[in-house]
Order: sequence, then structure tokens, then C-alpha cells
Amino acid sequence: MTNVNAIVVAAMKDEMKPMLSQLEDLTVTSVSAPHGKAQLARKGRSRILLLTTGVGMVAASSLLSWALAQYSTRIVISIGSAGGLDSALKVGDLVVGTRYINCGADATAFGYDVGQVPGQPMYFDIHESLAEPLAQLRDQSDQTVHVGTVLSSDSFVTEDIAQRLITQFPGALSADMESQALAQVAQGFDVPFVSLRSISDVAGGQTASDQAETFKTTVSDVANLAAKTAIDVLWRTGALDVERSAHGPAQHFSTTSLRAAMYLMLARAHNLEPATDVPVDDMEDITSHLADLPEDVRDHTLGLVVAGYELAKTDTNATLTAKKYDEHRAQFVENYSEEDRKGFLWPPTSQTVIKRFNGYWNDALASIGLTPRRGRSRGGLKFTTDDYLFAIRSYIVDSQREHRQPSFNNYSTWLTDSGNYGKLPSGAAIRQRFGSWREALTAAQTRS
Repeated sequence: MTNVNAIVVAAMKDEMKPMLSQLEDLTVTSVSAPHGKAQLARKGRSRILLLTTGVGMVAASSLLSWALAQYSTRIVISIGSAGGLDSALKVGDLVVGTRYINCGADATAFGYDVGQVPGQPMYFDIHESLAEPLAQLRDQSDQTVHVGTVLSSDSFVTEDIAQRLITQFPGALSADMESQALAQVAQGFDVPFVSLRSISDVAGGQTASDQAETFKTTVSDVANLAAKTAIDVLWRTGALDVERSAHGPAQHFSTTSLRAAMYLMLARAHNLEPATDVPVDDMEDITSHLADLPEDVRDHTLGLVVAGYELAKTDTNATLTAKKYDEHRAQFVENYSEEDRKGFLWPPTSQTVIKRFNGYWNDALASIGLTPRRGRSRGGLKFTTDDYLFAIRSYIVDSQREHRQPSFNNYSTWLTDSGNYGKLPSGAAIRQRFGSWREALTAAQTRS
């Protein structure tokens, strides 16, 4: 099975086109599929499978079922347009589905609720892992975001149908022709799913033909909004292996994979032979970074990671300089194809390792159990971890109060305007402390 970071699904090519524009820095290739259209967008280790399914519940669910049988993914996102049911919705508003109902199902004669297919639950809720990222999206997005119940069926929702749905499913926000089917398939494969649909038309005061015309004229613009939001959700959920920063995209590596990189270069620097007993179950994170390498290179690399680990455990005085690390890294990445070397590769550079370990190579060495050489004094530490977290949390609260994104660029302005310049850490210090601005925001929201 092939690993991908995400699967993004749209019914029509006009709804997928904006997503392709959002991924213009990635290489996109066609993938053979049983129907519809499948494309793989990739850069470095990040891969997104794009499915254009065709309209309707069966077209959408069957192609996603095929994809999930072929690809292992972290999340499935449905993008595109939807018809608004709630009177508070306007064309261009974004609806984030957290509950999905098949509004075309009616087995009430057998004692089931309206909207419930026999043998299936009444509705499908989002995976618990998506609750916090989607709440952040609602609170921080520049767009008008509504979160709630989404209905799906194989019918275009005209005025007469809309009134029935509003009565049968009070509080439902929107209706489309794919989301519930996709949610059901994703749940069957135990994969988190979310539908991000921008409203193209709102039921009320229009004939069916007028509604259809409104849909045709707005679908391109609203699909663009949904595609941009999909990218935002991919960042927020950590599904991508590249993260945003003030200096452009940068690879996101877990702490485990950073330490593994250190072990690998330690083994290479000391000319070790690869270990033969490799605990495969403990190496899943590293293995995913090596997916594009030949099998013999992967096995050799994993063996060296274990050998480096064993050396660090038995000889804490073993040496590894940042210079030697980068020399061996440069040799190692020659194993990748020329195309892959244009992207973000594991192992990361020593500069990335240093940034993730408090800005010091010695801290990186200590993280794998080695005794660092004595270096120049760092001087007194002006701010504690609590100071950093307090600064970020205060900034987030003030940004939310003013309905603004807590961006890195605005942080310096906030420091000055709030009278905290010099009293709290600078934006650069925060980014260095946590490795990236995004990780700083995450730390502030998860640590107590």
C-alpha cells in the first residue's frame, strides 16, 4: 500500500481546478483509476492524492473506496460547492461539516429514522482528532465559517426540496451530492474525513432554473475558497510534511525522526556496520521518510540508525560535529533521485536540527545521550519556557479579540503596541525556541 499525506476529493473538474492551482509548486502526475480522474501531487516526502469523482453518491464513494484500498492516508477532504439551507448563509460562506446525513434515505416504515439507511448509523460524525483544528479554523479564518450538519443525496436541492429538508433536519446548514457517502466510506476505513464546501446558491426565492444558473456562475469562485481552506486544514491538522514559515515552506520532522537522523550520521561518522536486528515496529516514522529509496538502501539505513543508537547508549563520549553530520548527509542524499533532491529530504540539514533543539548543536547531541564538548558560554537565559508560552498565549488572545490571525509578522507590531517590547521574547526568539512559528502556536495551545 502506498502512503500519501491526504486524499482530496471533488466531484467536478471545475471544483478540483483551484486545488491544483494551490499545489502549483508540487509535481502532479496522472494515476490510473477505474473511473473519474486520479492525480498524485508530490514534493519531497509530501504526497496528496487528488480524486475527481464525478457527481453523485455512488461515483464519489466508489472512487474513494478504490483509493483507500490502494493508499494509506492521514485524512480525506471533500471540497467544492454546496447549496445553503440555513437562512444565515450567504453565497461564498464556508460550511465545515461535522455531522453527515443521507437525507435521501427513508426506511421509516421499518422503524428507522428519516435519513437512516438500514444497518447504518443515523449520521456520521467527524473523527475526534479533527475537532480542535476545525474549531481553530472557525475562530481564526478570514472567511465566514459555519460548522455543523451537512446533508447529502442524489438530488439537486431546489426550493420545494429545501423546505422539506429544513423541516425534517432542523439546523442542517447545507446540502450536496457526495459528502455523506464519502464520510461513510472514510469511517469504514477508519480515516478522518471532513467536507469543506463553499456555498454557491441558497434555497429561497428562486426557481429551480434560477438556482441552477446561480450555481453555474458562482461555482468557480466558491470552489477556489474551498480549495484554499483545504490547504489551511492540511496545515492545521499536521497532515502535510511541509509547514508554513515566514521564510517559505520548510520540512516538518518529528523529534523521533530528528534523533534517528543523528543516530544515522553518528554511525556513518564512526564507520559502523548496520545492525542486523532492527525493531521494524519502532521504525515506522523513519521508514516513511525512506519510501522512495531502493529496498536495500532502506534496510541498510535502518540498520545504521540502530547501530548509531547502540553506540550512543554505550559510549556517551562518541563525537559528531555539525560539520561531519552535513558531510555525511550530503553523501547520503545522493541515494535519492534527482527529482526527489529538489524537494525536502530526510535527514534534514544540521541547521534544521539545531533550530529544533533550542538553537544549539550541543542540545541536539544531548538529546541522543551524547556528552557535548565544552563550547563557548551561552550567557544568561533571559526568558524561561513559561515566559515564551505566556507571550504566545497573550498574543493569541489579543488576536482573537481583534479577529485577526496570530501571524508571525504581526507579533512584533503587537509587542510594541502592547508595551511589551523588551519585556517578552521577540518573534525570532520564539521561532528559534520552538523550531517554527507554527510549532510555537501549537505548544501554546497544548501545554498547560
